[in-house]
Formats: sequence, C-alpha cells, structure tokens
Amino acid sequence: MPDSDPKDLRYAENLRREGKFQEALKVINDIEKKGTLTPVDKLALLILKGKIYTFYQKFGEAVKIGKISYRLSQSLGRVNESITSLLLKASSLFLGQSDKALKYLMEAEKLLNSLSNVSPSYLASQKNNILFRKSWAYAYKGDVNTALEMALECLELQEKSGSKSDIAYTLQLLGTIYDGLGKDDLALEYTTRSLTIFEEISDQLGRATSLVFLGRISLNKGNLNQAIKYHKQNLTTENVRAKVASLRALGQIYETRGEIDKALKYYKSGIALAEKENFYDAYVGGQLDLGTTYFAKGEYDLAIDYLKLSLSLQEKRNNEIGIAHSLIWLGMVCIQLDDLEEVQEYLERLKSYETQWSRRGTHNYQLLRAAFLMKKGGTRNRAEAEQLLKQISTDETQPYIKRFALFYLCEFYIEELKLFEDLEVIKELNPLIERLYKFSEEQRMYQGLAEAKLLQAKVALIQMNFEEAQRLLTQAQHVAELYSLNFLAEKISSEHDNYLEKLSEWKGLKEREAPISERLKLASVEDVIERLQGKRAIEPPELVDEEPIVLLIMDKSGISYFNYPFREDWDFEWLFSSFMSAFDTFSSEVFSESIDRIKIGENLILINPVESFLVCYVIKGQSYPGLQKLNRFSKVIKDNTEIWETLNRAVQTGEMLELDKPQSLGNVVNEIFVK
Repeated sequence: MPDSDPKDLRYAENLRREGKFQEALKVINDIEKKGTLTPVDKLALLILKGKIYTFYQKFGEAVKIGKISYRLSQSLGRVNESITSLLLKASSLFLGQSDKALKYLMEAEKLLNSLSNVSPSYLASQKNNILFRKSWAYAYKGDVNTALEMALECLELQEKSGSKSDIAYTLQLLGTIYDGLGKDDLALEYTTRSLTIFEEISDQLGRATSLVFLGRISLNKGNLNQAIKYHKQNLTTENVRAKVASLRALGQIYETRGEIDKALKYYKSGIALAEKENFYDAYVGGQLDLGTTYFAKGEYDLAIDYLKLSLSLQEKRNNEIGIAHSLIWLGMVCIQLDDLEEVQEYLERLKSYETQWSRRGTHNYQLLRAAFLMKKGGTRNRAEAEQLLKQISTDETQPYIKRFALFYLCEFYIEELKLFEDLEVIKELNPLIERLYKFSEEQRMYQGLAEAKLLQAKVALIQMNFEEAQRLLTQAQHVAELYSLNFLAEKISSEHDNYLEKLSEWKGLKEREAPISERLKLASVEDVIERLQGKRAIEPPELVDEEPIVLLIMDKSGISYFNYPFREDWDFEWLFSSFMSAFDTFSSEVFSESIDRIKIGENLILINPVESFLVCYVIKGQSYPGLQKLNRFSKVIKDNTEIWETLNRAVQTGEMLELDKPQSLGNVVNEIFVK
C-alpha cells in the first residue's frame, strides 16, 4: 500500500485553487517526503507543482516539470494529463520560444479533439486554455493581429463560463496586445479592468503583472510619474518576476529623467533579485543597463567591467542583439578613452558576426565603424563615416540603430561647422534635427524630444536668430516638464537664463559678424549631443530660491488688475514702462506661450498666459524655481472660482484686486510665494 494519501493531494489542489501557493507547495513537499508514490500520484503531484510554478511565473521550472509529466502520462496512457503537461511545456513561450510553444499547443489541441466521453465543461475549459496560450505565443512572435483575434475569441468564451480569474488574465493579455499595436487608450482600458478583477478576487500575482503592464503603458503615454507609482506598488509583491521587471523599469525611468544614482540603485536591486531567483534574461540584461549608465556617469572603468560581463553572458546565450549592443557600447567607451586599438578589436568581432546575422550585424558594424572613423578624423574617413550614417539612418527596421545614426550625424555636421565655418552646413543640420524630433516622437523618446528642441535653439543662436532661439528654448523646457523630465527642464531653464545673461555678448558677435567657431563655443552644442549619445548624464544646476520683487496680473492691452510687491524699494514706473516696451515687441509670442521670460536690467520677468490674462512674476536670480511657483499660482487662480470670477468682474468695473479682495487671493499668494 502506498505511503501517500490521496486526501493530501486533494488538500494541496484545494490550496492551489484558493491561491495559497506556498501552503500548497509545503503540502506537496511533505507528501514527497513520506515515501514511495504510485505513478498516478506522482503524475498528479508533478502537474500540481507545475501549475503553481506557472502562477509564480517560474516558467523554466514549469517547462522542466511539463517534460517529465508528459513522458510519465504517455507511459500511463493518460490523455488528459498529457494535454495538461503539453500546456506546461508551452510555458516556453514566455522564455522566448514561441515556435516551440505553438508546436506543443497544436499537439495538445490534436489530443483534445481525439477525446470522447468527456464533459463539455472540460472541453470548453481546455479549449480556452489552449487558445489563451496560442494568443500569447502569436503576440510574442509579433503577429499581433492573429493574437488579437484569438484573445477576443477567448474573452468571449470565458465571459460565458464566468471564471473571473480567466477573464482577468485574458483582459491582461488584450491590454498587452493593444500596447503592441500602439493603441494606448485601449491598452490602458483592458489592463485596468484586469487589475480591478485581480484586486476583487485577491489574486496578488495577477495584480502584480497588471501593474507592470500599466507602468509600461503609462511610460508609453509619457506619464513618467504615474509609471513610477505603478512600479513602486510592485516592490512588495510575491510575484518575483513582476518585481524584477518593475525594478528594472524604475531604473530605466530614473535614467531617462537624469536621476542616475536612483537608476543605479534600482538596476542593482533588480539584478540581485534576478540572480537569486535564476531569472537569467533579467540578470544578463541588467549588466548592459549598468554598463551604459556608468558610461553616462563618466565612470568608464566600471562601464567597461559591466559591458564586458554583458558581452560574455550574451555570447554564452548566442543572443544576437545582446552581443551587438554590448560590442557597440564597449566600442563607444573606448572611443571616448581614445583607445582606438581596442575599438578596432570590437569592430573585428562585430564584423565576424556579419555572416551569421545578415543585415542586422552589418548595421551594428557600420554604426560603430562610423563613430570610429569620425574619431580618427581626416577627409576620407569623415566622408566614409557620413556615407555610412546616412545609409543606416534610413533603416526603419532597427530603431535602436537608427536613433544612434541620427545622433552621430548631428555630431558630424556640427564638427563640419567647426572645421569649415560654413553656414551652408546648417542646411543639412536643420532638417536632420527635425528628423530626430519626429523620430523621437514616433519612438516615444521623450528626452530626445526635449533635447532636439534645445539643439534647434542652439542652431538658431549660431545663425543669430535670437527671437527664434528664445521661442525654442521655451518650447524645449515645456516638453521636458510635460514628461516630468525635471533635471532636464532645470538644465534647459538654466541654458535659457544663461542666454539672456549673455544677450549683449551675442548681439556683439552679430554686429561684428563673428566666426562660427566663436558662436559654437558660446552656444555649447556639444553637451546636447553627448547626452543624446549616452556619453554624458544630465547635470542640472544647483537651484537657489529666487529673490521675489513683484507679482502682476494684467490683460493683453497692458492694464494691470493686481500687483503685489514683495519689497518696498521697487521702481514700478521704470519697471512697468520697460516691461511694456518689451511686451509690445513680444506680445504675440508671450500670449502664444512661446516666450516665458524677459530680462530687463537685472530683473527677470516670468510670464504665463491664462486665457485673456497675463500673470507675471518679477524676480532676481534663477528662473526655474520662480517659474514653478508662477505656474502653480496661474493654475490656482483659474481653478479657484472666487478669484477667477472677481478677476473677470474687474475687467468690467476697472477695480484692482487686493490681497484681501477676494479673501482667498491672499491665502494663495502667501502659500505659494511667501511660505
């Protein structure tokens, strides 16, 4: 008589159904320790353990168990268990083996269709299981239309069966598919619905995966702060794979925002957890993340260490993309270090892969070779580099390579400006930056959007188009703020202040028709290019609170309805006449939100249009802290019914608003500007 007790197996299965996976695994381990199991009990135990591993997203373990249980079920002639074992084996789709998974699923489908004398509910349930996994497999293969068709059919069948868990997982799948199709709103809708059900049925593992997807969708939509919130909710989850994904995502978001130390913290935490849990893909990918981040930070020795480890691990896996990216970044670091012999070695290694990889390898090689030739210099080398970069910058199949080709082409033409001091080069540069902006928009590279605007502003300065430059500087900051790129917004604001500080110097250059080399030096274009290329991290200025002078609300004609001085010795008449002179010049730009600041003497007038009004904050010092207060104040006066109605009434009566009229105005001013 066997030592195992079927009651224990049923108990373990009930625990699994209740979502008590750790308790179920403990019962399974206790059963295994009791002694010899019958083959049938052993099979049931294996399948039960495999199902739990799939819920924990330990897909490698689930596949191993599926292979063992399939052989055992075949030897016992148990078709139902063979079908379930094939479904476990099909977990390989989450390990990047979609074709293999589809083969298992089709085999399971064939076995299912061969069954007779089974309940309709069993047939429907297994059909749903197979259809669900096939949809995932096609999604991973990139055939999103087939995946969508299957997932919608699956959802329809599951809504008839009424299983909330199955419905939630299919909604989650649909969210992922719509995300792949670029339909953000539908992706958000379906994934949010899945999250609601998972929370309702207390499925913490499914909830964690939905949070990962919601974080990704929010990032795609440009809402970085919301993405951070979703991923941080996952840091206490039992779903270890989802936690690893969220840690890496947080690293990538903070790196995009320029917060390098935070990025490194999350990257390292994700790598440590991935290593502990044997999530090899996440562990290997994390080494490249660390290498490129240390490169941007300027810590080249650490960058090389992590990139070499990444290369070694990727070569063991024979991962084409991972190998290529590791080699390219190693080459870039060595170019920065002027170690051209080492770059040549990485070029040769990349070239050796060409015959294996076809065009993908060729373009990786071409990119690194172009950067190498630019570093070497010389007419022939530069001509070849330009030709290579132009060629690969038109390739729509490899966005990663295309973006770097665009970055390096920008660098190439700026160097041409330095070398030949010929403004004709700008005829090549300006369309290229516009291409970079559009590409960044298509690929949702939000830092690229802001940096492209900043680069356009600097090129406008080189051309001595000062009003255009200021308009573009304002736009660049607005883009950075829109996507919560706070460090970059601070940097751009500082650049804007610096331009206004040196405006007389710029005008002097224009008057004497200064050579392009002087204009380039004053414009500091290299910083933008190096940030785009990943060679430099954002270096935001140290922020110091502004010195407030006066707060104004006026209309388009210049009539003031509110002015509140923060000091007694201010010269309103001089300031106002100077401001109106500047206002007449820039009025259309000001009210179209194209210009957010004007410098008059030592004072900066910060400007924010609110419908037909203009809210102005006069300060001394840095603009960025003052602009944040001004934007907040502008929003509050519009949202506060009492203030907004009083302000609009003042237009009819000609009365001035005061701190106690309306009463809430004083509270707002004190809260934002005084405290």
